[in-house]
Amino acid sequence: MGKSRFIGAVFLIAFSGLLALGSGFNDRQDSVSVRPVASPDTQIVTTDSDSLPRSLDRYVPNHAFRPGEKLDFVVRYGFIKAGYATMEVQEVVPVRDRMAYRIVSTARSARTFDFVFKVRDQVETLMDTLGLFSWHFKKMLREGGYKFDLLVDYDQYMGKAHVKTIRYFNEEPLRVRSQEEFDLTIPPYVLDILASFYYVRTQELEVGHPIYLTNHDNKKIYDLKVLVQKRETIKVKAGKFRCIVVEPVLRGEAIFKQKGRLWVWLSDDRYKIPVQMKSKVFIGSITTELKAIHGVPLPLPSQIQ
Repeated sequence: MGKSRFIGAVFLIAFSGLLALGSGFNDRQDSVSVRPVASPDTQIVTTDSDSLPRSLDRYVPNHAFRPGEKLDFVVRYGFIKAGYATMEVQEVVPVRDRMAYRIVSTARSARTFDFVFKVRDQVETLMDTLGLFSWHFKKMLREGGYKFDLLVDYDQYMGKAHVKTIRYFNEEPLRVRSQEEFDLTIPPYVLDILASFYYVRTQELEVGHPIYLTNHDNKKIYDLKVLVQKRETIKVKAGKFRCIVVEPVLRGEAIFKQKGRLWVWLSDDRYKIPVQMKSKVFIGSITTELKAIHGVPLPLPSQIQ
């Protein structure tokens, strides 16, 4: 992986915390080690129309987020302001016979950083409002000369995901370089990388008690463990907050083969809003800090006036 490509991946890691586990690295050169659900010869499958549909009876209480919530972040690479990011719960929309949250996250490099590495990324999920699992996922990466789309429709009833990937030439208007479509077997209630972040926010977090998830990204199904490490009070642009610190890791391994680590500070209240994210890798450190909160009653219970 080239230096500029790696900087772009790390940029994504900083701006959206858990989103990093599927974004950035997996679409490039499999820098993340994952556990496939099957061998490469059997992982891509055709849909069996005779299979019986699953009963989607899981209910996960959600007191953490709701439509209208929008979070603004500033991203720093060392002491340099590298860019900005947002995470927004836009609305509730119908999906099949159910309802889903439409959640959108964006990242863009600052003008002064564009000449080093220009980023204009957008990630979107449709997340079931009752069971908090994925129905649809869309990732559009525009990072320097790297332009890539990942589109996924999850048939949670039949246990299949229809995946489409598109690579583009580095030119405007965009012209398709290559594309692929396939069906993938998925476990019940699987989560995409963005929905995983919001799922963690709904959980009761206790220091020393990890949270376990099953994620999907592209051709991979992988297990994710979120360590709940400690409580800490920090100050960012949005204010001063009591936080609980979590670290996402793959089961039994670090996130990166490069021995990088990622920490996320969540507000220590029912909202569990990401207040700060920090990553340390061999090229330096990146910090993402909360700049503004919209659509949530303020001050937060964890906020110190």
